[in-house]
Amino acid sequence: MRPLDPDKRAKILQSVYTLTGRQGLASVNIAGISKTAGIAAGTLYIYFKNKEEVVQLAYAAVEDRMAHAMYSNFDINSPIRQSLKQIYINMLNYRLNNYDETIFIDQYQQSGYIQLNFDKQLAEYEKQNRPLYELLAKGQHEGIIKEVDAIILISFFDGAVRSCATGIIQKLFELNQKVIDDSFDMVWRGMS
Repeated sequence: MRPLDPDKRAKILQSVYTLTGRQGLASVNIAGISKTAGIAAGTLYIYFKNKEEVVQLAYAAVEDRMAHAMYSNFDINSPIRQSLKQIYINMLNYRLNNYDETIFIDQYQQSGYIQLNFDKQLAEYEKQNRPLYELLAKGQHEGIIKEVDAIILISFFDGAVRSCATGIIQKLFELNQKVIDDSFDMVWRGMS
């Protein structure tokens, strides 16, 4: 048996993001994924059992990339505000540079797919984002961050990044240092 081509697998997953960005996750189907990836539907089934598996693995892949990008230049020993701002900027840049992927993530999290392996996905999310959880705990211990459950703080933080990125992409306002500083300052005031 010939080994599977990792490039074809990556093309299939990228097709899910592209199609979601164009038409929404609910409209993504095997025929569309195959056509966008430039492969036969039968070939897709060599790599994945069904659409649900493709979507689940597309989610896991983009969450890995996003988590890796979030913690670029992160140092837990830096001041809490500075560390949190670095994560904010990294998340904002990821969203702006990978718009189809972030549309996919947002729609996935609001769909029934999230429930298919929810406990496993939440455990993986917590593992991938351990630096953020630790930073928030450190901030709470130092009395800098509000004593609120970490997942609530993270949801608030993530929503602010998502809204800022959407505003920039929709050209409601320009990406510049003032927008970054002002939007992060609002987040900081809400969390501290």
